[in-house]
Amino acid sequence: MKLRRKLAAVAAIAAVASMTPVSPVSAAPIGGGGASFLANMMDICAALYNRNSQYNTASDVVTYASVGSSSGKTNFANRTYKFGGSESAYSSGTAPADLVYVPLVGGPIAIGYKVDGLSPANAQVRLTGELVAKIFAGQITNWNDPAIAAVNKATNVKKKLTSSAAGVTATVAKVGTKVNFTVKMSSAARAKFAKSKVTITRTALGGSPKIVTSTAPRATVTRSINYAKDTVYTVKAGKTTIGILAVEDVVDGVTITFPNLPIRVVHRSDGSGTTNNFANYLNKSFPAIWTKPTSDTFATAFPGTVPTDGSFQSARGNEGLANYVRDNNGAITYAELSFLDERGVKSAAVMNPGKRFVQPSPVSSAIWFEAAEVADTGLVTQNFANTAADAYPINAISYGLASKTVSADNTSVKSYFTFFLNQCAPKNAAGAGYTALQGAILTKAIAQVAKISAG
Repeated sequence: MKLRRKLAAVAAIAAVASMTPVSPVSAAPIGGGGASFLANMMDICAALYNRNSQYNTASDVVTYASVGSSSGKTNFANRTYKFGGSESAYSSGTAPADLVYVPLVGGPIAIGYKVDGLSPANAQVRLTGELVAKIFAGQITNWNDPAIAAVNKATNVKKKLTSSAAGVTATVAKVGTKVNFTVKMSSAARAKFAKSKVTITRTALGGSPKIVTSTAPRATVTRSINYAKDTVYTVKAGKTTIGILAVEDVVDGVTITFPNLPIRVVHRSDGSGTTNNFANYLNKSFPAIWTKPTSDTFATAFPGTVPTDGSFQSARGNEGLANYVRDNNGAITYAELSFLDERGVKSAAVMNPGKRFVQPSPVSSAIWFEAAEVADTGLVTQNFANTAADAYPINAISYGLASKTVSADNTSVKSYFTFFLNQCAPKNAAGAGYTALQGAILTKAIAQVAKISAG
C-alpha cells in the first residue's frame, strides 16, 4: 500500500475512534492541492480534521491532490483549488493579490540511492555536499569513483569528557552501564540563555540524532542514560554548541567498497518545490558547480544541459522518484524522507557545514531550521552556513497557500490550517518523517493563519 494511503487510513481509523462523527449530509468540499513533498502529511491531517467536530464545526471534507508545487500555485491562483501547497514561492508578478503564505511543516530532502554490490551490503553511504552537487550535475558518473570511496572510510572520534563555552561547562562519564551528564551554568550564562533550553542529543555515528533531554537553564543540569557503543553526545545552550562529547574512542562509519556501477540520476519531471529547495541548496552552497539560480524545473536550474544518454531519468512527484530508485540499481534521487522510507530505499548521510555526516530525520531537520529566518510574508530563508553539529543540511518548508478574502471557504481553510499547526503536526509529523514547526517559524505561521479570510 502506498504510504499516503496507508497513513491516511490509519489517521482516519484513529479519528473515528476518538472524535464525534461529522454528518456527511452537511459536509462542504474543501479541495486543495499542490506539492507532493507535503502530500503524506496532508493526508494524515485531512483525515483527522474531517472527523474532528471540535475544530471542523462546519462539517467540511478536506481533500488534497498531489500534483507538484508548480501546479498547486497555478491552480490556487485560478481558484481551481481552495487552498494550495508548495515549497516554493510564486515568481514575481504571478501571486494572487490576496495571497497568504502559511508555513505548515518542514522536513528533510533525503538523498535516496540503490547500490547492489556494496560491501558491507547494508552500509549507509556517506556523501559530502560537494559530492552531491557533482553527482547531480553529472560530473561524477560511477559509484566506484575515488572521490566517493574517499569519504566512505571508517574514521576515529577521540574520547572527550568535557567542554566549555559561553559560561557553560558540560561533562560526561561512563559509570557501569550508564552515561552520566552534568551541565554547569554560570549566573551570566543562565541570564543569557534564560529564554532558551539546555539540550543534549545522542548520535550513534552514521545515524540520526536523538534528544536525551531538553530543559530550562539551571545552575546544574544532570541526566543519566543507558550506555551505547559508538555514540557521541552534543550539548547545546539555546543555539550555542557547548561541545561534542564521547566517553571513549569511537569508530565513525565503516569502510565501504563500491561496485563498478554507473550512476543514474533521477529528477522530477514536473514543476516541483522539492526541486526548487534542492537546487537552491546546491546553488547557495556550491555556486561554482551549480551556477544558475534555483527553479521549480530541474532542467532550468541544472548547470548546462541535462544529459540525454540515459544517465539522467525523470519521474513525477516524490512518489515517482522513490519508486524509480527502489526498482533500478545504481539510481540516486532527492525526495522527502517518508516516501523513501516506505519503499525501503536507503538515504545517505550528508556532511553539513560543521563537517559532520548527518542522517536525514525529523530531529536533524529541526536543528537545521533553528538557524533559519522567517520574513513578514511568512517565507522562510534557510541559513546554508549553519554549523550546528547535528543539523541535516538539505531541507524544505511546506507552505499552505490561502486567501485574505472573506468567504465561508476561506474561513474553513483557516480552521483547517489552525488544526494542522496546533494539533496534527505536533502529534503526527515526526512519526510520518516530517518536522513540526517550532520557535519563530511557528509563531509566524500562527500569525499568518490569522490573516486568512480577514479581509
